[in-house]
Amino acid sequence: MKKIIYVSLVSALLLGACAHNDTATTDSTDLSIGNEAVQLTATNTETIGSYEDEDFNTDASDSLAIELSDATEASDGATVDNQTVTITKAGTYTLTGELTNGQVIVNVGKEEKVYLILDGVTITNKSGPAILIEQAEKVITTLADNSTTTLTDGSDYQLEANETEPDATFFSKEDLVINGEGELIINGNYNNGIRSKDDLILISGNYTINAKNNALKSKDSIQIKDGLYTLTTEEGDGIQANNTEDETKGFVAIDGGSFLITSGRDGIQAETNVTIQQADITIQTGEEPISTEESYKGIKAGKAVTIQSGTLTIDSADDSLHSNGDITIASGKLKLTSADDGIHTDNNLTIDGGTIVITDSYEGLEASVITLNDGEVSIVASNDGVNAGGGSDTTSETGTFGADSFDGGPGGGNQADESKQIIINGGTLAIDAQGDGLDSNGNIQMSGGTLSINGPTENDNGALDYNGTFELTGGTLVSSGSNGMAMNVSESSTQPSFGIYFDSTQKAGTIISLQDSSGNVVVTYQPNKDFQHLTISSADLKIGETYTLISGTEANGTAKNGLYEEGIINGIELGTLTLSDAVTNVTETGEEASQTGMMGNPRE
Repeated sequence: MKKIIYVSLVSALLLGACAHNDTATTDSTDLSIGNEAVQLTATNTETIGSYEDEDFNTDASDSLAIELSDATEASDGATVDNQTVTITKAGTYTLTGELTNGQVIVNVGKEEKVYLILDGVTITNKSGPAILIEQAEKVITTLADNSTTTLTDGSDYQLEANETEPDATFFSKEDLVINGEGELIINGNYNNGIRSKDDLILISGNYTINAKNNALKSKDSIQIKDGLYTLTTEEGDGIQANNTEDETKGFVAIDGGSFLITSGRDGIQAETNVTIQQADITIQTGEEPISTEESYKGIKAGKAVTIQSGTLTIDSADDSLHSNGDITIASGKLKLTSADDGIHTDNNLTIDGGTIVITDSYEGLEASVITLNDGEVSIVASNDGVNAGGGSDTTSETGTFGADSFDGGPGGGNQADESKQIIINGGTLAIDAQGDGLDSNGNIQMSGGTLSINGPTENDNGALDYNGTFELTGGTLVSSGSNGMAMNVSESSTQPSFGIYFDSTQKAGTIISLQDSSGNVVVTYQPNKDFQHLTISSADLKIGETYTLISGTEANGTAKNGLYEEGIINGIELGTLTLSDAVTNVTETGEEASQTGMMGNPRE
């Protein structure tokens, strides 16, 4: 299993970056997968996308000027037929003026390049694309400084029989690059806003695109260096790369820029990989009404989603981040609100850093293998907070878009699926779940970090739920919840823990403190929901020692995720607890309790 994880992670990193950048350098880093230290060879690049020097060329000094009008004049390299202007030779062309119902076509030799400078152009075409790239090696378009270009198409194209293309206001059959600091407004009334059938590379500019279908679409890749983007779609994606034939293509790489995406379907979708760094992205998907037959995910990839850095704010009707393969979050600030899963991936979810706040979700994190190495993660979930395995053990509910499918063993019920794991090596994880707090159809390993759980109040779920083992060797763990299906960690754990059963339900806001025989605070915790069971584990717990359990309403110091840094409280002493073994289950007054009681029955 661990070898499979290693290969998959390396593949995700390489596919997301190295394959598309000629200037890549390599470095190596150690990463702990479970208890096994492995060395990953990662690729460090200045950019994720691959940009050539000519992509930044905005030089208009030797350009041929074309004034668009009802009577555009033909010139060397450009023919005119009514309001159709066709560029037929390689070179640089500066366009100004307006076509009220016309089109600019680029159709040059297959090995020729055209530099197209749009300097305040307005083109409306009621029956096809405003700009159509028929043939060239590459077309590099510059949005002239301090200019606004507006391209508008009609809702009904005049296409040849059995043809479905062109289908975009700015349509290119070849590689298309857009740079410059000007503004481009696109009104895509027929289908897509900008579409390339090869690579679409956006260097800079200010874009406002309203499209019936996709705002930005390309077959091979969409690579964005920088720029401002306001993308609005009715029934398509904000950004889409859809090559299904070549696994090295069909990707989206974003190196920067500011994005406001309001999408009728997915915000960003790639057939293979989505990789993002240094961008500020806001996505809203799925305004009512929605259909369970459609997809409304924030960011979706067929193979891998990698977030290197940046700020992501996503409010999605479907999963906020979704991959059919892996998701890796290295850093960044993520605020996710989802009517389904906050983050879902079929295989590996790895969090190496950053701040992730999931304000609302059906399930917060869901994957086959979930690894937290560092970072701060907080989750609010109406079902399971963190789920390795998919589905719920105790309810037929599956979220808005149905149950997710996973490869691997049987899972579910009480049978352990060894392919499903939750691994916590570091960082901070705070969970507020109405279902299970931490749920694995297989095993859980925790060697570091801080885990706090406000678990369920009903007895059909537990703050901790696992079918295999929960091996605890380090870190701080505090979980609160109902006692009907309450679990402690496994006896194979090397760091001691208390499972504490309360005689009656404790009210939300009650502060519980565990202090050693010298009065030193081990843990002080304030659950935000009613509870009747606590699991507490800390490196400060010693087998054979006795501890005092205190209940109060005020504590010294400040709390983070319910855990107090100092935590000295004035309250009543509930009992003296003896830590008799690595896994010790007791009542609030210190009597031995059993974990085998069911549905709230006494455990003494």
